[in-house]
Amino acid sequence: MKILWTPWMVIGALALAGIAAPSAPAQSVYSVAASHAQGLTGRQSPVIHLWSGYGTNLSFIPTNERIVRVWLDDPSRVALDFDEPLCPAAASDCVSGSPSVIHLRRIEGLTFENLPRASGTLLTVMTETSGGERRLYKFRIAFGSGTPDYHTVVVNPSSPIHPLLGPGYVRRGLQVAEARGFIHPNQDLWNRLQTFLRLTQDGLTVPAAAEQAGVSSELLIRLAEWGASARDDPPLRSTAR
Repeated sequence: MKILWTPWMVIGALALAGIAAPSAPAQSVYSVAASHAQGLTGRQSPVIHLWSGYGTNLSFIPTNERIVRVWLDDPSRVALDFDEPLCPAAASDCVSGSPSVIHLRRIEGLTFENLPRASGTLLTVMTETSGGERRLYKFRIAFGSGTPDYHTVVVNPSSPIHPLLGPGYVRRGLQVAEARGFIHPNQDLWNRLQTFLRLTQDGLTVPAAAEQAGVSSELLIRLAEWGASARDDPPLRSTAR
């Protein structure tokens, strides 16, 4: 099946090649798919960075889950706070709220007997859904320097991807664009599209993946349309590098 290249498609393809695609700026919010943090994607647990003088928020608001337990393997350099009270298991006179945000702060190293020092640590969070289902999330804690790259880590619910914007159609459209010479693997836009594909395959929703990768929904729709139109063509060479 051949693609009919009308003038407006050529103009759109020139934009696709990066002429009107600015680099993605540093963002104050970093999105993580719930399936990734639960260990369901087969990848390492996501990393939360902490910077000196700045706090980092971990938000479960989009998943509509409340936090019921938290474990921090090395508490010597990280302090935790919550948007609502979270009572320790041994505190019989404490009344827990329904926290959905953890505020993490980097602190000066404290000395705990028999606790070895490490370059990072593990944060484990148990949550509960409105239906009573419990879920376990794991995050690696690392320590950054300089200016923070983000201030909030948002856990987004994993949801099915719309068929037109699925990785298959977008990847196919990217193959078409490369075969026609409208985009090349050495361009920044190419790398951002590869980041989008990886994030969606990890379970992140299309809007969150697009925002984090720094690509517009209009660009993705154009690629998906090209990919859908070319689905019956002979296979093009892979876009993987």
